Amino acid sequence: MTAAESLHEAEKSLERALSAGHNRPDRLPGLQMIFGQLPRIMTDELESLSPLPVKVHLLELFASTIADTCMLPPGAFAGVVRAERWRSWLYFMTDPAATLLFVEAATGCEAISPAALAPRKTTRTDANVLRVLFRRVARSLSSAFSILADIEFDVGDVVEKIELEPNLGPTSPVIAARLSLDFDGHIGALTLVIPQAALESIRNLLVSASPGEASNASPSAHAEEDPAWSRQLAEEIARAFIEVNGVLEERPISLNEVRRFAVGSVIELQMASMSRVRLDADENPLFWCELGKRENGLILRVEEEFDQQREAVDEFYGL
Repeated sequence: MTAAESLHEAEKSLERALSAGHNRPDRLPGLQMIFGQLPRIMTDELESLSPLPVKVHLLELFASTIADTCMLPPGAFAGVVRAERWRSWLYFMTDPAATLLFVEAATGCEAISPAALAPRKTTRTDANVLRVLFRRVARSLSSAFSILADIEFDVGDVVEKIELEPNLGPTSPVIAARLSLDFDGHIGALTLVIPQAALESIRNLLVSASPGEASNASPSAHAEEDPAWSRQLAEEIARAFIEVNGVLEERPISLNEVRRFAVGSVIELQMASMSRVRLDADENPLFWCELGKRENGLILRVEEEFDQQREAVDEFYGL
């Protein structure tokens, strides 16, 4: 290695060390809040998959490196997870105990003997079953992050050995969360690894979350007495996605007419004007809108609320 290359590598090492320091979990209250509520969300997600009672607990949230967290022992698997918004990869890892426990639970096991499960050689079938777990974890993590940012996590390959992405190396700093999966008293460990570089785009959000919000991240029996929880709940609802449709016209047609539909068929509308459109959200009428154009696209301008009772009366009298 040349002197210039050595200097460049030393600068990169110093940069990683500084990054690892200012991105420690204790300096990111928003991250503590997110992972504080993750076990509750994961428990809800996993309960539907297993006849065994399941509990999830956060054991540790810490700063580390790829080399110290991503070495898989025999019998362990990792899910390679893409966070497109961050342009980064994450890793979800089960230890051998969690691997066997989840496979047993997800395939219908109703009881595990007090002596626990006998060790066995894992197979690709186990990996395919674990993909279900990793998808539920990804969905839970996305839900936990939604109080601060909308992040989607997409589970890719399930592997027995992690091949690092080109932008990651053994010394790359990461945030790791270790959780326990408790199936009816039998416990395995699940580790989530997030490269610290991936969090840079939302670091300001993670820093600005107040300690009060982090300590009140769990639901309250009286939400009105807990303004932090009320605000978080409102933010989560506001970020929910619903399908919105603009309806030009609805009319009944005969099955015989449908049978004659083909490519090139012309379906005539009975409406006299194209200016009035009903805006539906999740199949519920909300507004009447005016249809117009802007540049090369169609637009809708909300005119008035949809009055369900008035519309029913008008329809009854043929108005």
